[in-house]
Amino acid sequence: MDIGFKYVSIIIPTYREWHLLVKCIHALNAQSYPSESFEVIIVNNDPNDAIPKDLVLPQNFKIIDESKPGSYAARNTALKMAKGEIIGFTDSDCIVDKNWIKNAVDYLQENANCDRVAGSIQIIQKSAKPTVIEKYNQLYAFPQKWLIENGGGSVTANLFVHKYVFDKIGGFDESLMSMGDKFWGMKAQKAGFNIHFVENVIVHHPARNLAELIKKEKRHGGAVQKDPKKKRLKLFIDFAYQFRPRVSGMRFMLGKRVGVRIIDRVTIPFLRHYLLLVRSYEALRVQLGKAPNRT
Repeated sequence: MDIGFKYVSIIIPTYREWHLLVKCIHALNAQSYPSESFEVIIVNNDPNDAIPKDLVLPQNFKIIDESKPGSYAARNTALKMAKGEIIGFTDSDCIVDKNWIKNAVDYLQENANCDRVAGSIQIIQKSAKPTVIEKYNQLYAFPQKWLIENGGGSVTANLFVHKYVFDKIGGFDESLMSMGDKFWGMKAQKAGFNIHFVENVIVHHPARNLAELIKKEKRHGGAVQKDPKKKRLKLFIDFAYQFRPRVSGMRFMLGKRVGVRIIDRVTIPFLRHYLLLVRSYEALRVQLGKAPNRT
């Protein structure tokens, strides 16, 4: 390890996504940050899914197994063996910018009042002219700034944290299949650990299609905390309330001026409304005893 470079541990949980992980590995291997100053810990969250024989790992990469279901359990396992003073997180379907680690470390070293860095997550489009679904991804997929401003949370697709934060408040909630990163971030904020949004700490993520968006909302719905005191009638009343017109979403779209057509201002709020209903219905089912969705 070079003296003068902070040692960084990058943690990536993966679940049956070897084909996507290859691109993530290539991007991390091309980092401008010295390879001897960072390690990459990939956590296979399905040990029964064998590592492909043709998967080649750089010297500073390793793959470990975690059989307990959930990406947060996987991340916690990697945290226990991470050697870095700074911990970075991304996902196996992400492609990081070549200066991803360097820019995050530089910012943390130059800003003593910053304990955590949440970076920009840019959506990869399939064509020059984005579809309605791709525009929806751009607007709603990874609201890093909103999460920071509303409780200090963030998503682990692009996050760097000083190790001392985990030493102080512990790891992620392993009982959750989704939104554990948001809740952990809010816990860190309450404990006094600041987070900054840093635009040039960049990760690229492919736009999700409609089926993938629905799965994501079901995972979010499954992250609801069960309330044994809430009666069934109240649960159904709360769900029925979700059918109300979402005026704030309409105002949000009406305020957009760049790259949004008139038809988008109508279709995207309806799509948002539908997906939030999917989330609410899944939350209702979990409250009534259904096991949370993993995929």
